[in-house]
Amino acid sequence: MDSALLTKNDIKILSQNRSVENKSNTVRKVTAYYNGDKITERGLKLAEDIFRLMVEDVEVKVREILSDSLKNCKNIPHDIAAKLINDQNSVAVPFIKYYANLTREDLISILEMPNIDKQKAVAQRQNLSEDISQYIVDKCPEEVVGTLISNDSAKIVERTYDRIVSKYSNSENIKSRLVDRAELPISVIEKIVNSLSEELQKRLLLSHNLPNNIVTDIVEQVKEKATLKISEEFSSDKQIEELVHQLYTSNRLTPSLVVRAICMGDLKFFEYALVYLSNTSITEVRKILFNTQLDFMIRNLLRKAFIPKSMFPAVFSALKVIRDIRFDCRRSDRRSFVHKVIERILTFGTAGEEMSEEDISYLISKIS
Repeated sequence: MDSALLTKNDIKILSQNRSVENKSNTVRKVTAYYNGDKITERGLKLAEDIFRLMVEDVEVKVREILSDSLKNCKNIPHDIAAKLINDQNSVAVPFIKYYANLTREDLISILEMPNIDKQKAVAQRQNLSEDISQYIVDKCPEEVVGTLISNDSAKIVERTYDRIVSKYSNSENIKSRLVDRAELPISVIEKIVNSLSEELQKRLLLSHNLPNNIVTDIVEQVKEKATLKISEEFSSDKQIEELVHQLYTSNRLTPSLVVRAICMGDLKFFEYALVYLSNTSITEVRKILFNTQLDFMIRNLLRKAFIPKSMFPAVFSALKVIRDIRFDCRRSDRRSFVHKVIERILTFGTAGEEMSEEDISYLISKIS
């Protein structure tokens, strides 16, 4: 006789001997029968009735075996699934992690439980949907979010990544898990790379098989932002001029760095960069930049400094914001300033400059 078939004798033995070992053996046999292709309608009902008895069993070991046996079944009655989900962790966690037929409502209810192990079990499920991933990021503790990031099968969209980066900007654990994720959008890599340690930066760039040109661009952005961070700490013209001179003599005073500086509100750095790149005195540079009637002279100055024409709109936008709000480079909120510059770039076409979407995206990537 097929050992997977449930017989009257099995029920008789179970009723006469209710030891943990016997009940556990019965659970395994009933589950194999339930999950097989020879089950009858009457056998299905009998098996489910046995599950309902076992899920209430006082012996945790029996319930653990039931959970482990049922986690790979399909379409078990919801009341049985609910009992397993609400049991203690040793019973519930394997079932939550592997049982494929939990509904979205089931998963949300588990995530709303004040139980981090059950929440992590949800975060470990195969092929987790975008909306459940988003829910975890929005509602669950950092430990659960870290588990989600490490689940390479979980679907995480860019807006969810943005939320992670924003919410956990100071978490080395989250940054490390992002670095180790099998696939990470380039846009996310660009957003986090500047905040990583040197070791994590290397791991990030080496492990994601990025094209050489993208790696070079990201590395350059990291250097530029680090340079401007140094510039922020300087207050005197002499200190900033020395920094710019050092960059100029080492061929690191790139157009991208110069334009990023003005778009970040670092006016003094920008002024001294133009001094060196265009061979123009600081007095003359300042006179040109802030004479609103001499925009053509600003263009000539930028050309002399070998700033690409595609970057002119960003420069003019930043200068316009500085003029409008009388920006104090040392005191104002730089993030707010950058947002104002981006707004100006997006509307720059109305000022007589036609810009393609590609140009706009490029400029914004250089300052955001």
